[in-house]
Amino acid sequence: MSVGINSRLLSDLHPALERGVRELMRRMAVAGFPHVGVSSTYRDNVHQDWLFAQGRTRPGNIVTNARGGQSIHNYRLAFDIFQNIRGQEWNNPRFFEAAGRIWQEMGGVWGGNWINFVDRPHFEYTHGLTLRDLQNGRVVPMDARMEWESGVHVSCDRYGEYDSCNLEVLEMRFNTITDMPEWARATIKQLVELGLLKGDEQGNLNLSQDMLRLLVINDRAGLYG
Repeated sequence: MSVGINSRLLSDLHPALERGVRELMRRMAVAGFPHVGVSSTYRDNVHQDWLFAQGRTRPGNIVTNARGGQSIHNYRLAFDIFQNIRGQEWNNPRFFEAAGRIWQEMGGVWGGNWINFVDRPHFEYTHGLTLRDLQNGRVVPMDARMEWESGVHVSCDRYGEYDSCNLEVLEMRFNTITDMPEWARATIKQLVELGLLKGDEQGNLNLSQDMLRLLVINDRAGLYG
């Protein structure tokens, strides 16, 4: 039986990550993985210490090298995912690799790329702050945005101890390949060279970010040869 707090509520994440999780789930569905489960959106120090003891002072395999206060989960800036299909929660590498690629494209950090302690279910975003920064009391601003939100305006009002934030989505459009996200450039360059994409009289492609994602997904599926 676990102790302390180990939340699965998206609302327990920092607002930037809560929006990020929802966008990750949307993009995963487009990529063919609609069953995304989310856990550990917030762990208090008591639960973190309880996890640290597993495989050390109590039975089980070691699942973390972080004590209380040493995990990004303790600061509401990380979450874990699993494939929400009974019996297939952890055994589909393609699921985690797709999620990791998408999350990194969005501007986050994926534990699957770590060297010393590979943690494929782990996803985080700290707005550039280090663990030491967080331990020293620095916080991610409530209106912080991940890279994928370059076309989202966030405004926050403080009500007592809490912030209430509203989002106004401003569609981001790209005219030239050099202005596009790095993950889309090779695909768009190929489509232009093949004559499948043409700009206006000034050469502006005028592609939305959603269209870029769709074209890249189709390219990876081999639809363009």
